[in-house]
Amino acid sequence: MKSGQAFATIAAVVIATTPEPPYYVAVITVERGQSDDGYFEMADAMHQLAKAQPGFLGLEWVYDAAQRVGITSSYWTDADAIVAWKQQADHLVAQRLGQQRWYRAYTVRVARVERDYHWAS
Repeated sequence: MKSGQAFATIAAVVIATTPEPPYYVAVITVERGQSDDGYFEMADAMHQLAKAQPGFLGLEWVYDAAQRVGITSSYWTDADAIVAWKQQADHLVAQRLGQQRWYRAYTVRVARVERDYHWAS
């Protein structure tokens, strides 16, 4: 499913394909404000930009429009790649716009993935 495509109030992207652990994840959980002006376009632009960054492995994103809550998990080869992404110039602009326009609050968590499990029907 393409990001921004919604069913009822939920929008999502597919499960990311990741290598065998270890690898790293940065998870941002956001409480959104009332404005969506430019948000989904910026999210798509950041996804495209992240895909071009060294160490990027994949991304998963879910958003509940009714609750105005979203969770994005981005997967990276190592912690240094996450630090570089956080400092990437266009991403810094998006972070500032998020604070000014789109987010009421957010939390970012970074972790090393030691194990993962898969199931598909």
